[in-house]
Amino acid sequence: MRRSIGNNTYWLASLALVTPGFLFGQEVKETFIPSGVTQRMGGYRPLRAMMSDEAKGIEKRPEGLEAAHYGRIEIEGQSWAFILNEPEDGNASLYIDTNNDGDLTNDPEVKWTSRAQGDYKTYNGSGEVELSKGKNGSIGLYRFDPKDPQRAQLKDALMYFIDFGTEYQMEIDGKEFKTFSAGPLAPNGALPMDRNGDGRTSRNYEMVRLGVPFNFTGKTYVLELADGKLSLSKSDKEIPEMPLPPDLRIGKKALEFSATTMDGKEVNFPKDYKGKLVMLDFWATWCGPCIGEIPNMKKAYEEHHENGFEILGISFDQPNMEEKVKDFLENREMPWAQIYEGKFWDTTLGKMHDVSGIPFVLLVDGDSGEILGTAQELRGEKLSDFIAEQLGKKKSGQ
Repeated sequence: MRRSIGNNTYWLASLALVTPGFLFGQEVKETFIPSGVTQRMGGYRPLRAMMSDEAKGIEKRPEGLEAAHYGRIEIEGQSWAFILNEPEDGNASLYIDTNNDGDLTNDPEVKWTSRAQGDYKTYNGSGEVELSKGKNGSIGLYRFDPKDPQRAQLKDALMYFIDFGTEYQMEIDGKEFKTFSAGPLAPNGALPMDRNGDGRTSRNYEMVRLGVPFNFTGKTYVLELADGKLSLSKSDKEIPEMPLPPDLRIGKKALEFSATTMDGKEVNFPKDYKGKLVMLDFWATWCGPCIGEIPNMKKAYEEHHENGFEILGISFDQPNMEEKVKDFLENREMPWAQIYEGKFWDTTLGKMHDVSGIPFVLLVDGDSGEILGTAQELRGEKLSDFIAEQLGKKKSGQ
């Protein structure tokens, strides 16, 4: 399901006065981000560069190449040649014509490493491409083992993703908003805006699509892209103000709800968990990362259930899958309570909690309703240790 110079600052063209109520001369600040956009976005869009034995656009190659493959990295109308050298014996190496001069011996070094994954290897790295004179952007790179029969369709492909972008800063009705894009903006693209400052962006409440009116402050505006420049103006169409997403950070109050579990019991959250800690687990049988977390959850449940640790699962499985979900729970020996509606991404509690990706987890104190942990603390092999720590604090009254 889920899943690197300096900064150059530019000022966008002055904005037209659309209506008397619009702030004349408001400036939108644009700052280039050379690397790290992938981490800020929490994901990336994979791109594919196909390779061959033909060295198009390459005038000078590094010496000592034994098994070279050639291709081009393409981003929004620009392209850069690369060479991937994969000798039968020895380490693979990757070269990118960063400055696009046809010479692959005078460019920044490309980081390229391998690691074993079962019987095969995966390769990962990062490099740079020159977007304009003196302005380099970072790209992430990876490749699957060409001998892996499960990925035969990718044996001649180098995978890459954009890790550079632009930050935009603007003032709307006296409030400062920041947003950013990965790579060049598309005319019909969308921009994230963290309206409530919780460090995550809601796809339902905090995305602005270019050319489409939005209302975050009580007035309706529109962001548009023209000649590569972003402009903000007041919209001639009024729409209702968008509600804020729920703030589900550590220390905040969990949302209260009532629901019926798969065994027919009514649950009132968090009131039914007095004296306990409960982990809400939004998951599905089709979600690989969710399934990967089950052993960690089972260990924590077995070690701490008697001391007051509970889990309440909320299934994102599709309609008419109740029996399949029950069989899955039985086969995996998952004894905790589950809520299943068969509504896929329209699951009531998922929409209520603004869940746009799973697994999504929260640890809640049943007495105070306070959120004690989120995905950062509740995923991985240290889950049981974290639960033990939180139970200890609860017992001691901290």
